[in-house]
Amino acid sequence: MKQIRPRPFFIGFYYPMQYAIGIDIGGTKISLVIGNSQGKIMTRHVLETQKGARAEQSVRNIIDHVEALIRESKAPRKKILGIGIGIPGPVDSEKGIVPRSPHMTGWTGISLGPILSRKLKLPVFMTNDANAAALGEKMFGEGRREKHFVYLTISTGIGGGLVSNGQLIEGASFMGGEVGHMKIVAGGRKCKCGKLGCLEAYASGTAIASFAAEAMGKGKRSTLRGFMAKNRKLSAKEVGLAAQNGDRLALEVFKIAGFYLGVGISNLLHLVNPGMVVLGGGVLKSSPPIFWKSMIESCKRASWSPAFQAVRIQRSRLKDKVGDLGALALVFEKLG
Repeated sequence: MKQIRPRPFFIGFYYPMQYAIGIDIGGTKISLVIGNSQGKIMTRHVLETQKGARAEQSVRNIIDHVEALIRESKAPRKKILGIGIGIPGPVDSEKGIVPRSPHMTGWTGISLGPILSRKLKLPVFMTNDANAAALGEKMFGEGRREKHFVYLTISTGIGGGLVSNGQLIEGASFMGGEVGHMKIVAGGRKCKCGKLGCLEAYASGTAIASFAAEAMGKGKRSTLRGFMAKNRKLSAKEVGLAAQNGDRLALEVFKIAGFYLGVGISNLLHLVNPGMVVLGGGVLKSSPPIFWKSMIESCKRASWSPAFQAVRIQRSRLKDKVGDLGALALVFEKLG
């Protein structure tokens, strides 16, 4: 009697590949991608972010480049579920209107979601850029194994996404996760938001550059003086390079910023009690080891032991792709 072998079980037959368009809008650049539900980015375009009176030109550019992406990727149009957008500020995810943000001058009030949906004939979903990154971690990164976690991006500013019991916390007015504006020093340094004592004013890339410039203004020695003598604007990247070359002032600045970041994270441990905190953003690329060490030590000292012992604090493995993957994840979360 001939033995009949069972046919292989093809997962792809039951879960056909799906596609989405992701748009990660930042203060200096806009990244547009087409990717699939496995997290593979097929095609990517990068544009300069136009601001002020030219903001609406950026919207027209986005439309043109999305259409080009679809052609280049050769993804079946009928399998593209929709468009996900991550953008700075407290985004009303139901209306799709660009919120007020100090990093996006000229964009406030633009009905970006409805405009793109009408022009491109696809559903559009918008959220805060750090919230989108948190969804990217949840779907494609470390968050796949953790029901309670926080994503933090340490860049020009500081943003965050809070996930509790597997659900993104947006809040009553979509302000959930605006961790950069937690107050950590009463009546302290002025933040770009106009308030005093925000975490962003102490631990962001902007704060690191400001700390260094202020210290040199008070007579502190640093190799960074040569850079500033050329009338170039100091950034955390230059301070990081100086720190990696042993500049004492630069190292001290990163130690201070790490201390305040640790205080901010300790507040999140008490508020959300996450099992994981994932850190991303440009500052981590250039920061010396003392930044991370200072942050961990500060967080441990400021936290209740049960909260600190329950958490793993680690860098994002998605790195530069977290914004793109987050925008894609927003679509798959809604429609996948």
